Amino acid sequence: MKMNDHKQQLFVCIRSICFHVFIWLLVCSNLSSAVLVPEAPLILDYHNGPVLSASPIKVFLLFYGSFSNSEKSAIRAFLASTSAPAASKNSPSVSKWWSITRGYVDSSGNGVAQQIALQRERTDNKYSLGKQLTKSNLTSLVLRSLKFFPTDPNAVYLVLTDKHVYVEGFCQDFCGQHFYTYPSVKTQGKALPYAWVGNSETQCPGFCAWPYAKPLYGPPAPPLVSPNGVGVDGLIITLAKVLAGAATNPFGNGYYQGDATVALEAAGACASSYGPGSYPGYPGDLLKDSKTEASYNVQGIQSYKFLVPWIWNPATLSCAGQP
Repeated sequence: MKMNDHKQQLFVCIRSICFHVFIWLLVCSNLSSAVLVPEAPLILDYHNGPVLSASPIKVFLLFYGSFSNSEKSAIRAFLASTSAPAASKNSPSVSKWWSITRGYVDSSGNGVAQQIALQRERTDNKYSLGKQLTKSNLTSLVLRSLKFFPTDPNAVYLVLTDKHVYVEGFCQDFCGQHFYTYPSVKTQGKALPYAWVGNSETQCPGFCAWPYAKPLYGPPAPPLVSPNGVGVDGLIITLAKVLAGAATNPFGNGYYQGDATVALEAAGACASSYGPGSYPGYPGDLLKDSKTEASYNVQGIQSYKFLVPWIWNPATLSCAGQP
């Protein structure tokens, strides 16, 4: 090999080393900048519409399908816990979690009501519209329920479907949603907020009952022990989310970010956040029952324990589980 060849190889080697050093310095510089520049806070814009401020927020509940007594009891207990005092000053509770919604104030200065009251309930265990429901079927169920429930635009008409029922978009796009009816003769000319949540136990627990089931997407992780049963606890997680959304954005012109049809709302803006240190695939640091090993983040009435998604706090512009 000639001397010139050695010099050329040495030059190529030095150039390669310099290039990689430059790239390393550039990466370090970007990382440093990312640390030094604070991330912009999340903002849910207010669109000048009302919130559910009349107290209590009345709930008219329709169980569609077959629900066990224990499932019904857990759901009733969760609703009652939203306005029940905490067991102790330092214990995380459903009512403290719900109190974050007080900061969602409308243009008249009214905040979200701090009491939720289950007024009446009915059960349709004969699947009167079948086990394959469209979104229009959900509206029909609400309108039909007005034969038994009063018409109240400050209430939430809640439809819960059992594990045998498939609703359009369920397990693919969402686990529950809230809507509102258009004014009509059946609604006495009023727009009525309503919501639907499904039990995902046999259809997609990894999607709608995570972290109490192995995740449907992403790296596998061992499921946590649920305090009340995988199906009903997954339902309650989504119920908490849609209730917060219905209270702060009942008619699509309240608090949300982004496109109104796929809006980020009070709890949806904090997706997968259930405790400190949460990140996608990890719910955060949760409490654990010493006897049952069940994981939870809030306590309710009658020693019930639940997992609820964190809510965006307008006072701090960040997600939180307790004020």
